[in-house]
Amino acid sequence: MDIRSCDLQPLREDGEFVLYRARPRGGQMSVLALVARQSTAKSVARLEHEFGLASVLGPDWAARPLEFSRHPDPATLILEDNASDPLVNGHHQPLDLTRFLRLAINLAAALGQVHRQGLIHKDIKPANILVDAADNVRLTGFGVASRLPRERHRLMSPETIVGTFAYLAPEQTGHMNRSVDTRSDLYALGVTFYELLTGALPFSAADPAEWIHCHVARKPPPPSARLSGIPAPLDDIVLKLLAKNAEDRYQTAAGAAADLRRCLAAAEKHFPIDAFPLGTQDASEILRVPEKLYGREKQVRSLLAAFNRVVATGNPEFVVVSGYSGIGKSSIVDELHRAIVAPRGRYAAGKFDQYKRGIPYATVAQAFQGLVRELLAKSDEELGRWRDRLQEALGPNGALMVNLIPELQLVIGEQPPIPDLPIQDRQNLSSRCSADSSPCSRGPSSRLPFFSMICSGWIAQASS
Repeated sequence: MDIRSCDLQPLREDGEFVLYRARPRGGQMSVLALVARQSTAKSVARLEHEFGLASVLGPDWAARPLEFSRHPDPATLILEDNASDPLVNGHHQPLDLTRFLRLAINLAAALGQVHRQGLIHKDIKPANILVDAADNVRLTGFGVASRLPRERHRLMSPETIVGTFAYLAPEQTGHMNRSVDTRSDLYALGVTFYELLTGALPFSAADPAEWIHCHVARKPPPPSARLSGIPAPLDDIVLKLLAKNAEDRYQTAAGAAADLRRCLAAAEKHFPIDAFPLGTQDASEILRVPEKLYGREKQVRSLLAAFNRVVATGNPEFVVVSGYSGIGKSSIVDELHRAIVAPRGRYAAGKFDQYKRGIPYATVAQAFQGLVRELLAKSDEELGRWRDRLQEALGPNGALMVNLIPELQLVIGEQPPIPDLPIQDRQNLSSRCSADSSPCSRGPSSRLPFFSMICSGWIAQASS
C-alpha cells in the first residue's frame, strides 16, 4: 500500500513517528499508518519489530499490523483501523470519574492480554492507547516490546534509554539494580491513570537526568492533592502502581482491574467509594523471586556513607569490597545505582577477569570505557565541557590515556606523540618488565609507570 495515493488524516505525532488515518482515494475502508519521520536504522527496526509481532497481537486488544514497507521512503507500518483514536488527544483534561473507571478497566484488561502473550510492552502511554466511541481499548507502539520474561537493563546514558521518560519505570532507567518485567508496564499504567484522573503527570522535569531522578527518588503526590474530589481508594490504587520497587506494586494487570471494578460498582450506584484492602485478587501465575538484597545492610550502609562523604566534601575516597567469588560483591556495589541519581553522579564499573590478568589496567580501562561511551551520547555542548575538563586534567599525557582507552580520542581528539621517558622512568619500566610476564614492547604496557598517575588524576578530576 502506497500511502502517497491516500488521503491522510494526522492523529498524533510522537517523537520519531506520526500516526495517520489513511483512506485510499475513492475507497471506503481506512487503515492506520505509522510513518517514520526519518527512515533511520533505529526507527525502521522498531516498525519491523512491531510487524513481526502481528501473529501474537489480538484484534480485541491491539491494533494489528497488516503490512510493513521501507520503500518507498519513509518506512511505514500499516495497522488495522477499528475507528479508534489515540487517547493523547484528550488526556490534558481530567476525565469524569465514571468514564475514567470504565476506560481504566478496559486498559488494564488490554495490558493483561499483552502479558498473557509473554510480552513486555515497555512504552505504555496515552499516545499508544487507541480508544473507540464505546471506550474499548486497543494498544499500539510495540516497537520496543520484549518477548523475554524479564530483562536486566544496564546503567546507560539517559539519551540512550528505550521508552518515554515521563512514563518510564524506575528499573527501566538502569539505576535500580532490578530487572524489567511485566510490572514495569504496570508502573507506566499508573502514570497514565494519574494523568487521566488529574490532567497532569505525577512529575515534571526539564531533561532526561531529571526524569530519572523523579522516577527513582521522588515520591509522587496523591492524585487528590492535584485535583479534589478523587476518592481515597483511587489514590491508593494509583500510588500502588507507582511504587518504586516492583514487589510493592500490583503484580498483575488483572489485580488492578479487579480493584477498579469494585470502585466502578460503587460509582455507578452513586455510593461513596469507601476504603478497602487492595490486591485481594492480585494473584500472579509467575513465581518471582524478589531481587532485594538480604543480609548486606551493613555493607551497603558503609558504601553509601562513603559516597555521601565524597558528595559533601569533594574529597575522593577508595573503598575495597573483598570476599570469595560468587558471594555477591557486585550486587552490593550495584546498590549505589539509586544513590547516585540525586546528586547527578555517574557510575562506571569494571570487573576483574581471571583471563585478563596479563593485561595491565584492564579493569580500569573497562570502567572508563563505559564512562566515555556515556559521554559520547551527550549533546555537543555538554561534550565540549567534558572535553575541556579532561584536556586540562590530562595535560601532555592525553596520548597515554588514549592508548589505554581508545574511545577517549573521540572526546578529546587526536593527541600529540608521547614524549621520551626520563631515565628514572626507564629504569622503573625496566624493573617492571622483568617482573611482568606480559610483553613490554606493545601498546600501553610499555608505559605502565605513567598510567597509575594519570588514572588517579583523572578520577580525582572527574569526581570533583
